Amino acid sequence: MSNYKFAGLTLACTAVCLAQDVISARSGLIHYTEGTVLLEGKQGTRKAAEFPSMKAGQELRTEQGRVEVLLTPSVILRMAENSSFRLGKNDLMDTKLEMLTGSAILEVGEVQKGQSLTMALASSSIDFDKKGLFRLDAEPARIRVYDGSAMVASGKDNLTLKEGKQATLGSAMVVPTKFDKEDTDTFYRWAQRRSGYLAVANIAAAKRAHDGSMSFTSGSWIYNPIFGMFTYLPMSGIYRNPFGFSYYSPMAVTRVYYRPPVTAYSPGMSQGMAHAGPSMRGTMDMGGSRGYSGGAAMSAPAPAASSGAAPAAGVRGGGGNGARGGR
Repeated sequence: MSNYKFAGLTLACTAVCLAQDVISARSGLIHYTEGTVLLEGKQGTRKAAEFPSMKAGQELRTEQGRVEVLLTPSVILRMAENSSFRLGKNDLMDTKLEMLTGSAILEVGEVQKGQSLTMALASSSIDFDKKGLFRLDAEPARIRVYDGSAMVASGKDNLTLKEGKQATLGSAMVVPTKFDKEDTDTFYRWAQRRSGYLAVANIAAAKRAHDGSMSFTSGSWIYNPIFGMFTYLPMSGIYRNPFGFSYYSPMAVTRVYYRPPVTAYSPGMSQGMAHAGPSMRGTMDMGGSRGYSGGAAMSAPAPAASSGAAPAAGVRGGGGNGARGGR
């Protein structure tokens, strides 16, 4: 896939993940880049299916480019052009970041009990302990909450910033104000498309895990060899991310693939009186909603997963807080 023939980052100062099924227990996997992206001031090339990992204390910077970094399972940091951050600590249960310049969007998914994810911005500290979607800008220092909430500490001020609110950060925090969540830009829409690609890659990866009887004790990043990328695999049920895209667990993904209806005929009945078997009449639990097994509504994602083609932008797993169209 041409989208993944990108200029990689130097391998000399990184640990490399070689297309393994599940990522090791560290935050900071550099998953996707576009344009010029520098790790510790250096840019190099990499082979397909190799993903450099940031070490604690390292700085990642974009020039005319963008980057996507996988942190704890279901948590993703995406940076715009002319932006940078430092990975202070890369433990899965205790990840610390520092936003240095530019803009970033943080997609926070399923946060495990006892897990800590903290970002320093200006002289403030932001704790992300719940699912949400956040925009962070360094100049001027500001946080916007598109979904969920975050705990913000600036000096002696502490604040829980909720959906639809923004705050300017510094030694003294400005009173939160409302902002228009639908007023997005090209960077936001790029992040949304990238989120959709990972969600589409989940379908085949979840089925592969199901067919291989893989077992998990928690949600994990898992490699999809069809798309040559990682995706998120929830441990059970169906997870819907802050952009509104659905991710299926190995058991739940069996509900996605279409099963032809069973047609039964009784003696003495004409074909017009044939009735559908239980697979068409029954219903099943859909992770909080109910739907007909074998229904066409859930069969739409299957072609993208089974064909091996690149996922189309805008494919959604369910309703969510979509943004305006355009690039």
